[in-house]
Amino acid sequence: MAPPSHAAEKIHEIKLSEIQVSHENVRHEQTDKELDDLANSIKKHGLLQPVVLRGRFEDGPPYELIIGQRRFRAHEKLGNAKIRALFAGPLNDTQAMLRSLVENMHRVELTYADAADAVTALYKKFGRNERKVHTETGMSLKKVRQYIYIGERASEETKQKLRSGEVSPVNAQRALLAAAGDTEKADQLLRFVKEHELTSYETKRMVEYGTEHPDAPPEKVIKEARKPKLEQSIIVNVPKEVRNALTKAAEKYNLSDEEVASRALKEWLSDKGFMGAQQ
Repeated sequence: MAPPSHAAEKIHEIKLSEIQVSHENVRHEQTDKELDDLANSIKKHGLLQPVVLRGRFEDGPPYELIIGQRRFRAHEKLGNAKIRALFAGPLNDTQAMLRSLVENMHRVELTYADAADAVTALYKKFGRNERKVHTETGMSLKKVRQYIYIGERASEETKQKLRSGEVSPVNAQRALLAAAGDTEKADQLLRFVKEHELTSYETKRMVEYGTEHPDAPPEKVIKEARKPKLEQSIIVNVPKEVRNALTKAAEKYNLSDEEVASRALKEWLSDKGFMGAQQ
């Protein structure tokens, strides 16, 4: 589904009072971030990029804004009565959300949590087809899966921390993995990760211990993750099909190739009786 082109690319001067922000706009946070700077820029240089409205000019107001919410807010702040706008033509809800997402994915202001929620919403609209989201947005399949993982599993507490930059997406994902699907436990683990300033290696061990001991309380998982651990690396040459399978598994479960290989090896050795309970 290629995004429709702007209707005749004709720019119209539209009254702000005739515009409402679409529910399909993916930006929910930080709409006022650095708004003064944007307003000053518009005041000095004018609006360099028109906003985009859903539908056609001849349909009449109210018009729905799908791209350019911060530009719209800046015009309100300046007290401007009108704003330059393009019309995207008739769009269904999915198309409108897709246009807003693709536009905002190229802007640093969109938070990880907002992107995750938008990608997850598209995923559901496309019949839970992650490859369709990948095709329509141009994002890598791995990125799409990471967003969906956060969008579907993270609590609102975790998402808010992602929006504020208090936690990193990687640590949020690892806390969810270590919690084995327990959202409340993931929130607790994430608090401990920040409180104890766990390193990247320690959060990896948190995932390892948490998945192997799903009934362990958060305090125990963190305690084990912080223990010094001697690890040895073994270089193994594997066939191309095995390497490809590792990569697919890593993308699906949001793990590194090394983590997948380590788990697979441990499971095989355990199944064959080479790893007893004492190990």
